[in-house]
Amino acid sequence: MDKKALIDAILEKEWPMFHNVNGEERASCQNDYPVFEIMRRAQYDAWSTTALEAYLADVTAAAAAGRNLAREKYIRMMESTDPRGYAAFCGELPPVSEEQRTLAGKIWEKMLAQTERLRENYPILALGGRPLHASEERDGWASIETYQTSELLTYSAPTLRALLAEIERLEAEGRDFVYMVQENTVTGQGFPDMAAAEKAMAEQLLKEMNIEIGGGGCCCCGPTE
Repeated sequence: MDKKALIDAILEKEWPMFHNVNGEERASCQNDYPVFEIMRRAQYDAWSTTALEAYLADVTAAAAAGRNLAREKYIRMMESTDPRGYAAFCGELPPVSEEQRTLAGKIWEKMLAQTERLRENYPILALGGRPLHASEERDGWASIETYQTSELLTYSAPTLRALLAEIERLEAEGRDFVYMVQENTVTGQGFPDMAAAEKAMAEQLLKEMNIEIGGGGCCCCGPTE
């Protein structure tokens, strides 16, 4: 299969997992396939064919075994954001090998450095409202670190090896995997480029802050007379 066909096949397997992760009590985003497709395709477009082939094997095997990889990711996130909930559901999780943990750690280390670089030029896009580090989490709001590492731990060792190799190859060419994913995301949402998306999100954030304080005037000084 070519790259597009591989991504299409992965999304076909992933959507039912994401759509049904909470059973009948689904969040609104779990019924929004177009947004799901934009976000997931943006990620996979930055992967190599080798990594996509490995992950398609992962998600196909998981579906055949009745496993829900999206649910497993969210349970792993709860270890940091909701320890009590994690204790209640962690029995559902398959074991993770030492190799998987090591590879996931190496990938996150590279993604962290790249996200920090991205934040220097596009601070709003880089974080998307989430704290960067798990140590910064508040009120159950998962950090990028928790979200990313929890997903990485749902990948098999072959997928992690292939993904790490691709990230390293891109680095050798002077390209950042994280930037590529973010760029794919904003263009998929209809923005012409990263700068336009950053500006639009900044304007939206300021608008929301203005509404919270009652409207009008500077968000720091309060409403004008």
